[in-house]
Amino acid sequence: MYKTKVVVAVSGVKNSGKTTLITRLLPVLTGYGLKVATIKHDGHEFEGDVPGTDTYKHMQAGAYGTAVFSDHRFMVVKQETGVTEERLWEMFPEADLILLEGFKGSRYPKIETARQCVSTELVCEREGLLGIAADFAIPNRGEIPCFSLDEAGKIAGLVYNYWYCRQHMSMVVLAGGRSSRMGTDKADLRLEDKTFLQHQISKGEALGIEDIVVSGYRGELCGKQVVFDRYPNKGPLGGLEAALRRVKHRACLVLSVDVPLISVEELRRLIGCSREAGGEAQVTVLRHGRQIEPLIGVYRRDMADEMERNLKDGRVRRFLDKAGYKVYESAGEEEMFLNVNDREDYERAGGV
Repeated sequence: MYKTKVVVAVSGVKNSGKTTLITRLLPVLTGYGLKVATIKHDGHEFEGDVPGTDTYKHMQAGAYGTAVFSDHRFMVVKQETGVTEERLWEMFPEADLILLEGFKGSRYPKIETARQCVSTELVCEREGLLGIAADFAIPNRGEIPCFSLDEAGKIAGLVYNYWYCRQHMSMVVLAGGRSSRMGTDKADLRLEDKTFLQHQISKGEALGIEDIVVSGYRGELCGKQVVFDRYPNKGPLGGLEAALRRVKHRACLVLSVDVPLISVEELRRLIGCSREAGGEAQVTVLRHGRQIEPLIGVYRRDMADEMERNLKDGRVRRFLDKAGYKVYESAGEEEMFLNVNDREDYERAGGV
């Protein structure tokens, strides 16, 4: 049985705790029900068998490859040039997750390890860095969570959430609003080096979501599939109805384009809450204080038909009151949920 591979690297300098962390992650990840394989890159030549065994003698005598097996396991040693980690994935067709040890210069999603006695300098690029595990305090890294090397359970939870999002989550970014109070398309407003839309898409990618659909976007700065309403002038509910029919996975993160300050970590907690609901809740929405955010939630794809039957009103909140929903109670700062509707809001969000 061949599965789509999800790959995460545990990277860092030599003796930074990579092997120890992987051995601690494995029992937790297998406890989640995952089949996990590991691959380590060694920059030096190594002996692939134990001196004194028959297979070792075969290799020393000139065999280019050798294998030993029993009813329950096998080991293969083969001399081959140009070996890559992708080539080795073929040996693990049933694996849900591949953990790589090393690969600090690669573009794989990573957990970086660091030990004070070795080096306090982090060596991995920020792009694709899922988290940092160290035995000393790490300065604030913004969206990148930091852990103690001893917090294997929390780190495994982060890796599992990434796997889950990669395999079971789609995302809809709602970007079809009229932006009448702003006077220009909010999706194309910029914060630092990205537009609002690009920020939201980047958050989905950081979570591990590959299947991302953008609803109603009329601009040109989007590399994702854009879906337009099947029923015009039905508000966000009409956009959701059309977009949910185009996503691949049953569970779908829904995020409005005009809440650009919400963090990846907050969305990760929302997804975790929805996952705990199992098959009971069709929708899990975020609430901060007393404010429900119907356009920050996890929706089931199969709600599209029910939405179509309720498009006459067009209001998402009224639809949810009728359909029912679960609530994720956020403890996040209120500024994270700033809804940018006009120029004053844009300035508060950090726009210029």
